[in-house]
Amino acid sequence: MGNEKSIKLQLMLLPLALLLGACSAQSTISPAVSQPKAAAIPALPPQARQQPAQQWCLPTCSSALTNERASWQQMLIKAGAGE
Repeated sequence: MGNEKSIKLQLMLLPLALLLGACSAQSTISPAVSQPKAAAIPALPPQARQQPAQQWCLPTCSSALTNERASWQQMLIKAGAGE
């Protein structure tokens, strides 16, 4: 009986040993080869680009709107995390 348990234990450890051996073999690859290349980001089509700011739009107004949008975004993120 004790011999059967020992054999079963050895058979269960065999796949683990094989997996560990396979993982250690991959670490010998140089970092330059194993790193994926960054994806190229295509340029936006003209209809998707933002128009230049109007002459009557003050920089402080645009800045305040940007800050307000950032606070809205944070509120949405916090509300989504609370669910």
